[in-house]
Amino acid sequence: MSNTYLASFMSFAKTLLIAAFIAFFCIRGFVFEPFKIPSSSMMPTLLIGDYLIVTKFAYGNRIPLTDTFVWQRDPARGDVVVFKKDGSGLPGSFFGLGKTLFIKRIVAVPGDKIAYRNKTLFINGKIMTLEEQGTYDLQLPNGQMVQADKLQENLMGVLHPILHNPAEQGPEVTETLVPEGMYVVMGDNRDNSRDSRYWQWPSWGFVPKQDIMGRAEFIFWSWDENWLPRLERIGNGLRAEHTVGQGQVLNKARGGMAA
Repeated sequence: MSNTYLASFMSFAKTLLIAAFIAFFCIRGFVFEPFKIPSSSMMPTLLIGDYLIVTKFAYGNRIPLTDTFVWQRDPARGDVVVFKKDGSGLPGSFFGLGKTLFIKRIVAVPGDKIAYRNKTLFINGKIMTLEEQGTYDLQLPNGQMVQADKLQENLMGVLHPILHNPAEQGPEVTETLVPEGMYVVMGDNRDNSRDSRYWQWPSWGFVPKQDIMGRAEFIFWSWDENWLPRLERIGNGLRAEHTVGQGQVLNKARGGMAA
């Protein structure tokens, strides 16, 4: 191989490498981010070992390394979102790097009045109805297996599954008005999720809009505790069902909600 040919090849390889590097970080920074589920707080929707695609442009694009948005869209009730929260003392979740990131479901938006009593959610004075969906084999953090109640919550027209552990009482959280620019989040595994109910108890804690990093879209891979792939979960969408009225479905999640 001549020196001229080698120099041309090295120049081409360098250009290709730089282009790939720029493309990866542009896409990762502005379009999507992979996210690994590290805990059981979003069961039964999400399981430990699920890998998700999170769209970072769902609510707008921000200037890198700032909280300044180029354009914005408001998060919606029922969205499963990834957000950052300082002061938790936990490691980051994006590949174990960076700030602490959490994934929860938005249950209340700015202007809502929200309360939680007797393990039931109230929004603007209305009860968020629960429909029994059978039982669910739930492993607690201490390794104990329990039979949890699997329920479908109607979150003002957004249908999604939740779990209740009959042995847990749950907190009582006073009615609070959600301020402008703030959101209330909860885990679907209601008795094993440290979320807005606990951060400022007996009132609610909030997530500022600028701390929401993106919306969870679908599961692209999943391992069980034995490192065996859960192929039936791959491709499951994470958009909850939206209804027009009682029992009338407007649209369904892409790929279906994980069971």
